[in-house]
Amino acid sequence: MKLVLVSDTHLTPRAPAFGDNWTVVRAWIEAMAPDVVVNLGDIAADGASDPRELHDARAAFDGLGTEVRFIPGNHDIGDTPIEPGAPNDHPLDPRRLADYRRLYGPDRWSLEWGPWQIVALNAQLFGTGTDEEGAQFAWLEERLRDRRGPLGLLLHKPLFRNAPGDTEAHVRYVPAGARRRLLAGLAARDLRFVASGHVHQARRLRVDGIDHVWVPSTAYCMPDAMQERIGEKLVGILTLEIGDAGHRFESVTPAGLLRHNILDHPAVYAKLAAVRAKLGAEAAL
Repeated sequence: MKLVLVSDTHLTPRAPAFGDNWTVVRAWIEAMAPDVVVNLGDIAADGASDPRELHDARAAFDGLGTEVRFIPGNHDIGDTPIEPGAPNDHPLDPRRLADYRRLYGPDRWSLEWGPWQIVALNAQLFGTGTDEEGAQFAWLEERLRDRRGPLGLLLHKPLFRNAPGDTEAHVRYVPAGARRRLLAGLAARDLRFVASGHVHQARRLRVDGIDHVWVPSTAYCMPDAMQERIGEKLVGILTLEIGDAGHRFESVTPAGLLRHNILDHPAVYAKLAAVRAKLGAEAAL
């Protein structure tokens, strides 16, 4: 089975260049004809604030000719707190979650193929302490009981920077408490990989026999002066092949895909004009 993983498409009429990059990726997908395409979140640039962006971004995936599945990101439905009681400028919005489900389908799902199970979870619920978070953990427990064999996990956010015991509280990662609960629930299963987006960097890290893979954005990167460099700052997608012999990831940057600098598109987010002025228009990637 062959999947294509895309992430952080950030589609919006305010940044036609991001849509142009998606057009390039879409053409590549149509030519390659995978079994499933998965968008790992931040489908829209600012769907969390403007539901019209969620609606408009959905149309970009119509007629792709293959099965498409989605999970939401912080720019689609709002964000999780980095730790209990921490301030959150853009908290999870139940209205946007409802909009997301209406337009894109379930925000958590399980895909079975041969001995494999691939589970996708809504990372924006982790650490919120809501009934929705509890319902997702209950759903996951039930799905994990149903199967045996190799398991893959898909999320918008990485679980951690370097290891499960990391104590760094950062908007970049799943909050520590929810991460511990999640990993404890997965401990009885043969977890092979965790694939995530969100960071706009590509990275592969193997921890305790598990592959942790960061899928880059199709839209843009952030300069080093704005975001620390942990992996590779590139745009692209990831292919994932699963079979009886195991799994294999491959990074792909389709011809014509441009590595945009977010600071060159200040109309996308209100704070960018100030960031651009502070860092200078020539901030290098």
